[in-house]
Amino acid sequence: MDKVEVYECFECIRHGPEPHGSFADVNCSGVFMNGDRKIAIKGFYNGNGEFRIRFMPGEQGIWTYEIRSEYFDPVRGMFECVKNTGSNHGPVRAKEMHFQYADGHQYVPFGTTAYAWTHQSEELMELTKKTLSESPFNKVRMCLFPKGMVYNNADPKWYPFAKNAEGAWDVHRPDFAFWANLEKQLKALMDIGIEADLILFHPYDRWGFAQLTREDNLTYLDYCLRRLGSFRNIWWSLANEYDMVFNKTMEDWDTFGTFIHREDPYRHLLSVHNWLPLFDFNKPWITHCSIQSSFVHRTESWRNEFKKPVINDECRYEGDIQEEWGNISAFELVHRFWATLIKGGFCTHGETYYREDEVIWWAKGGELRGESVKRIAFLKDIIYRIGGELQPIPGKFTFNPNEAESQISPEELQSPIVQAIMKLDPVEMELLRMNLDRCEARHEDFVFIHYFGKYCKGSFTLSLPEAFEYTVELVDIWEMTRETIIQGASGKVRVKLPGKEGIAVIATRIE
Repeated sequence: MDKVEVYECFECIRHGPEPHGSFADVNCSGVFMNGDRKIAIKGFYNGNGEFRIRFMPGEQGIWTYEIRSEYFDPVRGMFECVKNTGSNHGPVRAKEMHFQYADGHQYVPFGTTAYAWTHQSEELMELTKKTLSESPFNKVRMCLFPKGMVYNNADPKWYPFAKNAEGAWDVHRPDFAFWANLEKQLKALMDIGIEADLILFHPYDRWGFAQLTREDNLTYLDYCLRRLGSFRNIWWSLANEYDMVFNKTMEDWDTFGTFIHREDPYRHLLSVHNWLPLFDFNKPWITHCSIQSSFVHRTESWRNEFKKPVINDECRYEGDIQEEWGNISAFELVHRFWATLIKGGFCTHGETYYREDEVIWWAKGGELRGESVKRIAFLKDIIYRIGGELQPIPGKFTFNPNEAESQISPEELQSPIVQAIMKLDPVEMELLRMNLDRCEARHEDFVFIHYFGKYCKGSFTLSLPEAFEYTVELVDIWEMTRETIIQGASGKVRVKLPGKEGIAVIATRIE
Protein backbone atom coordinates (compact mmCIF):
# COMPACT_ATOMS: atom_id res chain seq x y z
CA MET A 1 0.00 0.00 0.00
CA ASP A 2 1.26 3.44 -0.87
CA LYS A 3 2.28 5.68 2.04
CA VAL A 4 1.92 9.45 2.02
CA GLU A 5 2.80 11.85 4.82
CA VAL A 6 0.16 14.14 6.25
CA TYR A 7 0.18 17.39 4.18
CA GLU A 8 2.08 15.73 1.32
CA CYS A 9 0.44 15.26 -2.07
CA PHE A 10 -1.13 12.00 -3.21
CA GLU A 11 -1.45 12.03 -7.00
CA CYS A 12 -3.35 9.69 -9.30
CA ILE A 13 -2.61 9.81 -13.05
CA ARG A 14 -4.87 8.32 -15.68
CA HIS A 15 -4.96 8.47 -19.48
CA GLY A 16 -7.84 8.88 -21.84
CA PRO A 17 -8.94 10.69 -25.01
CA GLU A 18 -8.46 14.41 -25.41
CA PRO A 19 -11.33 16.27 -23.70
CA HIS A 20 -14.03 17.67 -25.92
CA GLY A 21 -14.65 21.36 -25.36
CA SER A 22 -12.74 22.88 -22.45
CA PHE A 23 -9.28 21.64 -21.40
CA ALA A 24 -9.67 23.58 -18.13
CA ASP A 25 -13.15 22.66 -16.94
CA VAL A 26 -12.93 18.89 -17.41
CA ASN A 27 -15.14 16.14 -16.08
CA CYS A 28 -12.76 14.51 -13.59
CA SER A 29 -13.36 14.30 -9.86
CA GLY A 30 -12.72 12.13 -6.86
CA VAL A 31 -13.91 11.48 -3.33
CA PHE A 32 -11.37 10.71 -0.59
CA MET A 33 -12.59 9.10 2.65
CA ASN A 34 -11.07 8.43 6.04
CA GLY A 35 -13.62 7.23 8.61
CA ASP A 36 -16.34 9.87 8.73
CA ARG A 37 -14.14 12.30 6.81
CA LYS A 38 -15.17 12.72 3.16
CA ILE A 39 -13.54 15.26 0.80
CA ALA A 40 -14.47 15.96 -2.83
CA ILE A 41 -11.59 16.90 -5.14
CA LYS A 42 -11.54 18.07 -8.76
CA GLY A 43 -8.93 16.76 -11.19
CA PHE A 44 -7.36 18.51 -14.17
CA TYR A 45 -6.17 17.81 -17.67
CA ASN A 46 -2.42 17.99 -18.24
CA GLY A 47 -2.22 17.51 -22.00
CA ASN A 48 -1.31 14.47 -24.12
CA GLY A 49 -4.32 12.51 -22.87
CA GLU A 50 -3.15 12.74 -19.24
CA PHE A 51 -5.58 13.43 -16.37
CA ARG A 52 -4.36 14.08 -12.84
CA ILE A 53 -6.06 14.36 -9.49
CA ARG A 54 -4.13 15.59 -6.46
CA PHE A 55 -5.07 15.31 -2.80
CA MET A 56 -3.38 16.65 0.32
CA PRO A 57 -4.53 14.56 3.32
CA GLY A 58 -4.83 16.44 6.59
CA GLU A 59 -4.89 13.50 8.98
CA GLN A 60 -3.33 10.09 9.44
CA GLY A 61 -5.01 6.78 8.70
CA ILE A 62 -6.18 4.68 5.77
CA TRP A 63 -7.71 6.80 3.04
CA THR A 64 -9.86 5.20 0.36
CA TYR A 65 -10.76 6.99 -2.83
CA GLU A 66 -12.89 6.74 -5.92
CA ILE A 67 -12.14 8.77 -9.04
CA ARG A 68 -14.56 9.15 -11.90
CA SER A 69 -14.41 10.75 -15.33
CA GLU A 70 -16.12 10.38 -18.66
CA TYR A 71 -12.66 9.91 -20.17
CA PHE A 72 -11.52 6.78 -18.31
CA ASP A 73 -12.93 3.93 -16.24
CA PRO A 74 -13.59 4.52 -12.52
CA VAL A 75 -10.54 4.18 -10.27
CA ARG A 76 -10.75 2.89 -6.70
CA GLY A 77 -7.91 2.50 -4.27
CA MET A 78 -6.41 3.32 -0.90
CA PHE A 79 -3.25 4.62 0.67
CA GLU A 80 -1.91 5.01 4.18
CA CYS A 81 -1.36 8.53 5.46
CA VAL A 82 1.49 8.59 7.99
CA LYS A 83 2.84 11.22 10.36
CA ASN A 84 4.52 14.27 8.84
CA THR A 85 8.28 14.53 9.34
CA GLY A 86 11.13 17.00 9.02
CA SER A 87 10.19 20.44 7.76
CA ASN A 88 6.73 19.33 6.64
CA HIS A 89 4.48 21.19 9.08
CA GLY A 90 1.55 21.58 6.72
CA PRO A 91 -0.20 24.71 5.43
CA VAL A 92 0.01 27.93 7.39
CA ARG A 93 -3.22 28.93 9.15
CA ALA A 94 -4.38 32.17 10.72
CA LYS A 95 -4.69 31.87 14.49
CA GLU A 96 -6.34 34.89 16.08
CA MET A 97 -3.88 37.73 15.33
CA HIS A 98 -1.01 35.41 14.42
CA PHE A 99 -0.17 32.44 12.22
CA GLN A 100 0.90 28.88 12.81
CA TYR A 101 1.47 25.73 10.79
CA ALA A 102 -1.34 23.20 10.62
CA ASP A 103 0.54 20.83 12.94
CA GLY A 104 0.88 23.54 15.60
CA HIS A 105 4.46 24.61 14.92
CA GLN A 106 5.20 28.31 15.17
CA TYR A 107 5.18 30.35 11.96
CA VAL A 108 6.07 34.04 11.87
CA PRO A 109 6.00 35.48 8.33
CA PHE A 110 9.20 37.20 7.23
CA GLY A 111 8.40 37.79 3.58
CA THR A 112 10.08 39.24 0.54
CA THR A 113 8.89 40.36 -2.89
CA ALA A 114 9.97 38.98 -6.28
CA TYR A 115 6.92 39.54 -8.45
CA ALA A 116 7.95 38.03 -11.77
CA TRP A 117 10.76 35.67 -10.83
CA THR A 118 9.07 32.60 -12.35
CA HIS A 119 8.84 34.38 -15.73
CA GLN A 120 12.61 34.69 -16.13
CA SER A 121 15.31 32.50 -17.70
CA GLU A 122 16.12 29.11 -16.19
CA GLU A 123 19.50 30.45 -15.04
CA LEU A 124 17.95 33.42 -13.26
CA MET A 125 15.25 31.29 -11.61
CA GLU A 126 17.93 28.96 -10.25
CA LEU A 127 19.88 31.92 -8.88
CA THR A 128 16.75 33.26 -7.21
CA LYS A 129 16.09 29.97 -5.47
CA LYS A 130 19.70 29.79 -4.28
CA THR A 131 19.44 33.31 -2.90
CA LEU A 132 16.17 32.53 -1.14
CA SER A 133 17.59 29.34 0.37
CA GLU A 134 20.35 31.42 2.01
CA SER A 135 18.05 34.21 3.18
CA PRO A 136 15.90 34.62 6.32
CA PHE A 137 12.71 34.82 4.26
CA ASN A 138 9.96 32.23 4.69
CA LYS A 139 7.41 33.80 2.30
CA VAL A 140 7.68 35.32 -1.16
CA ARG A 141 5.08 37.45 -2.93
CA MET A 142 4.93 36.44 -6.59
CA CYS A 143 2.63 36.91 -9.58
CA LEU A 144 1.01 34.12 -11.54
CA PHE A 145 0.48 36.32 -14.62
CA PRO A 146 3.54 37.98 -16.20
CA LYS A 147 4.09 41.55 -15.09
CA GLY A 148 4.89 44.47 -17.37
CA MET A 149 6.03 47.78 -15.86
CA VAL A 150 9.14 49.87 -15.30
CA TYR A 151 12.32 47.72 -15.01
CA ASN A 152 10.27 44.68 -15.96
CA ASN A 153 9.43 44.74 -19.66
CA ALA A 154 10.70 41.43 -21.02
CA ASP A 155 8.25 39.00 -22.56
CA PRO A 156 8.11 35.63 -20.78
CA LYS A 157 8.83 32.30 -22.41
CA TRP A 158 5.36 30.92 -21.61
CA TYR A 159 1.90 32.32 -20.96
CA PRO A 160 -0.89 30.75 -18.87
CA PHE A 161 -3.16 30.13 -21.87
CA ALA A 162 -3.00 29.70 -25.61
CA LYS A 163 -4.74 32.12 -27.98
CA ASN A 164 -7.76 31.31 -30.09
CA ALA A 165 -8.19 31.89 -33.83
CA GLU A 166 -9.13 35.54 -33.20
CA GLY A 167 -5.92 36.15 -31.25
CA ALA A 168 -7.62 36.38 -27.82
CA TRP A 169 -6.53 34.43 -24.75
CA ASP A 170 -8.49 31.22 -24.40
CA VAL A 171 -8.75 30.23 -20.72
CA HIS A 172 -10.08 26.84 -21.81
CA ARG A 173 -6.71 26.05 -23.44
CA PRO A 174 -4.05 26.17 -20.69
CA ASP A 175 -0.43 26.27 -21.80
CA PHE A 176 0.77 23.15 -19.99
CA ALA A 177 4.44 24.18 -20.19
CA PHE A 178 3.64 27.38 -18.27
CA TRP A 179 1.87 25.48 -15.50
CA ALA A 180 4.57 22.79 -15.32
CA ASN A 181 7.21 25.48 -14.77
CA LEU A 182 5.12 27.22 -12.11
CA GLU A 183 4.61 23.93 -10.27
CA LYS A 184 8.32 23.18 -10.44
CA GLN A 185 9.15 26.49 -8.79
CA LEU A 186 6.42 26.16 -6.17
CA LYS A 187 7.75 22.73 -5.24
CA ALA A 188 11.27 24.13 -4.99
CA LEU A 189 10.03 26.82 -2.60
CA MET A 190 8.28 24.15 -0.54
CA ASP A 191 11.51 22.17 -0.28
CA ILE A 192 13.35 25.15 1.24
CA GLY A 193 10.53 26.06 3.61
CA ILE A 194 9.14 29.10 1.81
CA GLU A 195 5.45 29.98 1.48
CA ALA A 196 4.34 31.12 -2.00
CA ASP A 197 2.03 34.14 -1.66
CA LEU A 198 0.65 33.74 -5.19
CA ILE A 199 -0.88 36.89 -6.69
CA LEU A 200 -3.78 35.95 -8.95
CA PHE A 201 -4.58 39.36 -10.52
CA HIS A 202 -2.66 42.61 -10.99
CA PRO A 203 -2.93 45.76 -13.13
CA TYR A 204 0.58 45.78 -14.68
CA ASP A 205 -0.40 44.01 -17.83
CA ARG A 206 0.22 44.75 -21.51
CA TRP A 207 -0.90 41.33 -22.71
CA GLY A 208 -4.61 41.54 -21.88
CA PHE A 209 -4.93 39.23 -18.87
CA ALA A 210 -6.40 42.02 -16.75
CA GLN A 211 -9.19 42.41 -19.35
CA LEU A 212 -10.62 38.89 -19.10
CA THR A 213 -14.34 38.62 -18.43
CA ARG A 214 -15.73 37.55 -15.07
CA GLU A 215 -16.71 34.18 -16.55
CA ASP A 216 -13.23 33.62 -17.97
CA ASN A 217 -11.67 34.65 -14.67
CA LEU A 218 -13.74 32.08 -12.80
CA THR A 219 -12.60 29.38 -15.25
CA TYR A 220 -8.98 30.47 -14.70
CA LEU A 221 -9.39 30.43 -10.90
CA ASP A 222 -11.00 27.00 -11.01
CA TYR A 223 -8.02 25.65 -12.97
CA CYS A 224 -5.64 27.20 -10.41
CA LEU A 225 -7.45 25.44 -7.60
CA ARG A 226 -7.49 22.11 -9.42
CA ARG A 227 -3.75 22.18 -10.19
CA LEU A 228 -2.22 24.05 -7.29
CA GLY A 229 -4.54 23.58 -4.32
CA SER A 230 -2.67 20.51 -3.05
CA PHE A 231 0.55 22.49 -2.56
CA ARG A 232 0.76 23.04 1.17
CA ASN A 233 2.84 26.22 0.79
CA ILE A 234 0.29 28.13 -1.31
CA TRP A 235 -1.33 31.37 -0.15
CA TRP A 236 -3.89 33.03 -2.42
CA SER A 237 -3.37 36.77 -2.88
CA LEU A 238 -6.45 37.70 -4.87
CA ALA A 239 -4.86 40.87 -6.23
CA ASN A 240 -1.86 43.13 -6.05
CA GLU A 241 -3.18 46.72 -5.88
CA TYR A 242 -6.75 45.63 -6.53
CA ASP A 243 -7.93 49.23 -6.86
CA MET A 244 -5.72 49.78 -9.91
CA VAL A 245 -7.40 46.94 -11.84
CA PHE A 246 -9.91 49.49 -13.03
CA ASN A 247 -12.16 47.19 -15.06
CA LYS A 248 -13.04 45.06 -12.02
CA THR A 249 -15.72 46.02 -9.53
CA MET A 250 -16.02 45.33 -5.83
CA GLU A 251 -18.69 42.80 -6.79
CA ASP A 252 -16.11 41.04 -9.00
CA TRP A 253 -13.59 40.82 -6.16
CA ASP A 254 -16.22 39.52 -3.77
CA THR A 255 -17.32 36.96 -6.36
CA PHE A 256 -13.75 35.74 -6.89
CA GLY A 257 -12.93 35.62 -3.18
CA THR A 258 -16.14 33.79 -2.34
CA PHE A 259 -15.47 31.30 -5.17
CA ILE A 260 -11.94 30.48 -3.94
CA HIS A 261 -13.13 30.16 -0.34
CA ARG A 262 -15.91 27.80 -1.39
CA GLU A 263 -13.97 25.69 -3.90
CA ASP A 264 -10.61 25.34 -2.11
CA PRO A 265 -10.97 22.15 -0.02
CA TYR A 266 -7.86 23.07 2.00
CA ARG A 267 -8.86 26.67 2.85
CA HIS A 268 -5.46 28.15 2.12
CA LEU A 269 -4.80 31.66 3.38
CA LEU A 270 -6.55 34.28 1.24
CA SER A 271 -6.31 38.07 1.16
CA VAL A 272 -6.30 41.15 -1.10
CA HIS A 273 -3.57 43.81 -1.41
CA ASN A 274 -4.32 47.51 -1.96
CA TRP A 275 -2.82 50.55 -3.64
CA LEU A 276 -4.76 53.35 -1.89
CA PRO A 277 -7.93 52.31 0.00
CA LEU A 278 -7.68 49.18 2.09
CA PHE A 279 -9.91 46.31 1.07
CA ASP A 280 -12.73 45.39 3.44
CA PHE A 281 -10.91 42.72 5.42
CA ASN A 282 -14.10 42.00 7.36
CA LYS A 283 -15.23 39.84 4.42
CA PRO A 284 -15.74 36.30 5.74
CA TRP A 285 -13.58 34.75 3.01
CA ILE A 286 -10.52 36.84 3.95
CA THR A 287 -8.13 35.21 6.43
CA HIS A 288 -5.71 38.08 7.06
CA CYS A 289 -4.97 41.68 6.12
CA SER A 290 -2.50 42.27 3.26
CA ILE A 291 -1.69 45.97 3.34
CA GLN A 292 0.39 48.51 1.43
CA SER A 293 1.26 51.44 3.67
CA SER A 294 4.23 53.42 4.94
CA PHE A 295 2.27 54.27 8.10
CA VAL A 296 3.48 51.38 10.20
CA HIS A 297 2.26 53.14 13.35
CA ARG A 298 -1.27 52.14 12.27
CA THR A 299 -0.58 48.41 12.65
CA GLU A 300 -2.25 48.22 16.03
CA SER A 301 -5.30 50.13 14.75
CA TRP A 302 -5.71 47.69 11.84
CA ARG A 303 -5.56 44.77 14.26
CA ASN A 304 -8.24 46.36 16.40
CA GLU A 305 -10.43 47.20 13.41
CA PHE A 306 -10.36 43.89 11.53
CA LYS A 307 -9.57 41.38 14.29
CA LYS A 308 -7.35 39.44 11.88
CA PRO A 309 -3.56 39.06 11.42
CA VAL A 310 -1.99 42.09 9.75
CA ILE A 311 0.84 41.83 7.20
CA ASN A 312 2.23 45.07 5.80
CA ASP A 313 3.21 43.47 2.50
CA GLU A 314 4.49 46.69 0.97
CA CYS A 315 5.88 49.37 3.26
CA ARG A 316 8.17 50.58 0.41
CA TYR A 317 11.45 49.06 -0.71
CA GLU A 318 15.10 49.40 0.15
CA GLY A 319 16.82 50.72 -2.95
CA ASP A 320 17.96 53.66 -5.05
CA ILE A 321 15.64 53.86 -8.06
CA GLN A 322 14.04 57.21 -8.86
CA GLU A 323 10.49 56.08 -8.07
CA GLU A 324 9.55 57.16 -4.54
CA TRP A 325 8.32 53.71 -3.55
CA GLY A 326 11.73 52.17 -4.20
CA ASN A 327 14.39 54.24 -2.47
CA ILE A 328 14.13 54.06 1.31
CA SER A 329 17.31 53.27 3.20
CA ALA A 330 18.19 49.88 4.62
CA PHE A 331 17.91 51.32 8.13
CA GLU A 332 14.42 52.65 7.38
CA LEU A 333 13.23 49.25 6.17
CA VAL A 334 14.71 47.48 9.20
CA HIS A 335 13.07 50.10 11.44
CA ARG A 336 9.70 49.44 9.78
CA PHE A 337 10.12 45.71 10.34
CA TRP A 338 10.79 46.23 14.05
CA ALA A 339 7.98 48.74 14.51
CA THR A 340 5.48 46.50 12.71
CA LEU A 341 6.44 43.32 14.60
CA ILE A 342 6.37 44.99 18.01
CA LYS A 343 2.97 46.50 17.24
CA GLY A 344 1.58 43.04 16.60
CA GLY A 345 1.81 42.83 12.81
CA PHE A 346 4.19 41.36 10.26
CA CYS A 347 6.26 42.94 7.51
CA THR A 348 7.46 42.11 3.98
CA HIS A 349 10.80 43.04 2.44
CA GLY A 350 11.54 44.34 -1.05
CA GLU A 351 14.73 45.51 -2.75
CA THR A 352 15.06 47.89 -5.71
CA TYR A 353 18.70 48.75 -6.34
CA TYR A 354 19.17 49.77 -9.96
CA ARG A 355 21.28 47.66 -12.34
CA GLU A 356 22.04 48.33 -15.98
CA ASP A 357 20.59 44.94 -16.94
CA GLU A 358 17.47 45.79 -14.86
CA VAL A 359 17.63 42.51 -12.95
CA ILE A 360 16.13 44.01 -9.81
CA TRP A 361 15.17 41.68 -6.97
CA TRP A 362 11.66 43.10 -6.42
CA ALA A 363 10.72 42.19 -10.00
CA LYS A 364 12.96 39.43 -11.33
CA GLY A 365 14.75 37.94 -8.36
CA GLY A 366 18.43 37.11 -8.81
CA GLU A 367 20.73 38.26 -6.01
CA LEU A 368 20.15 40.44 -2.97
CA ARG A 369 22.50 43.40 -2.56
CA GLY A 370 21.00 45.40 0.31
CA GLU A 371 22.02 45.78 3.93
CA SER A 372 18.61 45.08 5.45
CA VAL A 373 18.53 41.32 4.88
CA LYS A 374 21.03 40.26 7.54
CA ARG A 375 19.40 42.63 10.01
CA ILE A 376 15.99 41.15 9.27
CA ALA A 377 17.59 37.75 9.96
CA PHE A 378 18.78 39.14 13.31
CA LEU A 379 15.22 40.24 14.15
CA LYS A 380 13.78 36.91 13.01
CA ASP A 381 16.12 35.06 15.37
CA ILE A 382 15.02 37.27 18.27
CA ILE A 383 11.33 36.77 17.53
CA TYR A 384 11.56 32.99 17.16
CA ARG A 385 13.64 32.64 20.33
CA ILE A 386 10.84 34.22 22.35
CA GLY A 387 9.01 30.93 21.94
CA GLY A 388 5.51 32.34 21.79
CA GLU A 389 3.28 35.04 20.40
CA LEU A 390 4.01 38.70 21.04
CA GLN A 391 1.08 40.91 21.98
CA PRO A 392 1.40 44.69 21.62
CA ILE A 393 1.07 46.74 24.78
CA PRO A 394 -1.56 49.37 23.87
CA GLY A 395 -0.26 52.89 23.53
CA LYS A 396 -1.77 55.80 25.44
CA PHE A 397 -3.58 57.18 22.42
CA THR A 398 -4.70 54.09 20.53
CA PHE A 399 -8.28 54.28 21.76
CA ASN A 400 -11.11 55.26 19.43
CA PRO A 401 -12.71 58.50 20.75
CA ASN A 402 -16.15 57.19 19.72
CA GLU A 403 -15.64 54.04 21.78
CA ALA A 404 -13.55 55.46 24.60
CA GLU A 405 -15.99 54.40 27.34
CA SER A 406 -15.45 50.73 26.50
CA GLN A 407 -11.70 51.02 25.85
CA ILE A 408 -10.33 52.95 28.84
CA SER A 409 -11.11 53.12 32.55
CA PRO A 410 -13.69 55.52 34.09
CA GLU A 411 -10.86 57.27 35.97
CA GLU A 412 -8.95 57.94 32.75
CA LEU A 413 -12.12 59.25 31.10
CA GLN A 414 -12.19 62.09 33.64
CA SER A 415 -8.68 63.22 32.75
CA PRO A 416 -8.58 66.67 31.08
CA ILE A 417 -6.05 65.27 28.59
CA VAL A 418 -8.36 62.43 27.57
CA GLN A 419 -11.27 64.85 27.33
CA ALA A 420 -9.24 67.05 24.98
CA ILE A 421 -8.24 64.05 22.85
CA MET A 422 -11.86 62.96 22.51
CA LYS A 423 -12.66 66.28 20.84
CA LEU A 424 -10.10 65.76 18.05
CA ASP A 425 -11.30 65.07 14.53
CA PRO A 426 -10.02 61.88 12.79
CA VAL A 427 -7.12 63.63 11.03
CA GLU A 428 -5.95 65.32 14.23
CA MET A 429 -6.24 62.02 16.07
CA GLU A 430 -4.11 60.27 13.46
CA LEU A 431 -1.42 62.96 13.69
CA LEU A 432 -1.41 62.62 17.48
CA ARG A 433 -0.94 58.86 17.23
CA MET A 434 1.87 59.28 14.72
CA ASN A 435 3.72 61.88 16.80
CA LEU A 436 3.33 60.08 20.13
CA ASP A 437 3.77 56.57 18.80
CA ARG A 438 5.51 53.94 20.90
CA CYS A 439 6.37 50.30 20.29
CA GLU A 440 6.01 47.94 23.23
CA ALA A 441 5.05 44.28 23.35
CA ARG A 442 5.07 41.32 25.68
CA HIS A 443 4.81 37.54 25.64
CA GLU A 444 2.69 36.94 28.73
CA ASP A 445 4.99 37.61 31.71
CA PHE A 446 8.01 35.99 30.08
CA VAL A 447 9.31 38.64 27.68
CA PHE A 448 8.88 42.41 27.39
CA ILE A 449 10.23 44.38 24.42
CA HIS A 450 10.47 48.15 24.13
CA TYR A 451 11.62 49.51 20.77
CA PHE A 452 12.50 53.20 20.63
CA GLY A 453 12.67 53.58 16.86
CA LYS A 454 14.12 56.90 15.75
CA TYR A 455 14.04 58.45 19.21
CA CYS A 456 17.43 58.98 20.85
CA LYS A 457 16.70 58.43 24.52
CA GLY A 458 19.47 58.44 27.11
CA SER A 459 17.43 56.56 29.70
CA PHE A 460 14.16 54.73 30.17
CA THR A 461 12.10 53.51 33.12
CA LEU A 462 11.23 49.86 32.59
CA SER A 463 8.19 48.54 34.47
CA LEU A 464 8.33 44.80 35.15
CA PRO A 465 6.24 42.45 37.31
CA GLU A 466 7.58 42.41 40.86
CA ALA A 467 6.85 38.70 41.26
CA PHE A 468 9.69 37.66 38.91
CA GLU A 469 13.26 38.55 38.06
CA TYR A 470 14.40 39.43 34.55
CA THR A 471 17.52 39.66 32.45
CA VAL A 472 17.54 43.03 30.67
CA GLU A 473 19.35 43.31 27.33
CA LEU A 474 20.20 46.33 25.21
CA VAL A 475 19.72 45.64 21.48
CA ASP A 476 21.12 47.67 18.59
CA ILE A 477 19.06 46.77 15.51
CA TRP A 478 21.68 48.07 13.04
CA GLU A 479 24.87 46.81 14.68
CA MET A 480 23.02 43.56 15.49
CA THR A 481 24.26 43.41 19.08
CA ARG A 482 22.59 42.12 22.27
CA GLU A 483 24.24 43.20 25.51
CA THR A 484 23.09 42.12 28.97
CA ILE A 485 22.96 45.26 31.12
CA ILE A 486 20.97 44.14 34.19
CA GLN A 487 20.52 40.76 35.88
CA GLY A 488 17.71 40.11 38.34
CA ALA A 489 15.57 43.16 37.53
CA SER A 490 12.01 43.48 38.83
CA GLY A 491 9.52 46.26 39.38
CA LYS A 492 10.51 49.70 38.11
CA VAL A 493 14.06 49.80 36.77
CA ARG A 494 15.95 52.78 35.36
CA VAL A 495 17.78 51.69 32.19
CA LYS A 496 20.60 53.72 30.68
CA LEU A 497 20.38 53.99 26.86
CA PRO A 498 23.01 55.10 24.32
CA GLY A 499 21.01 58.04 22.94
CA LYS A 500 20.89 56.84 19.33
CA GLU A 501 18.35 55.53 16.83
CA GLY A 502 17.48 51.88 16.45
CA ILE A 503 17.68 50.77 20.08
CA ALA A 504 15.50 48.21 21.83
CA VAL A 505 15.34 46.82 25.36
CA ILE A 506 14.36 43.20 25.92
CA ALA A 507 13.55 41.86 29.39
CA THR A 508 13.39 38.06 29.67
CA ARG A 509 12.10 36.29 32.77
CA ILE A 510 14.65 34.21 34.62
CA GLU A 511 13.24 30.72 35.15
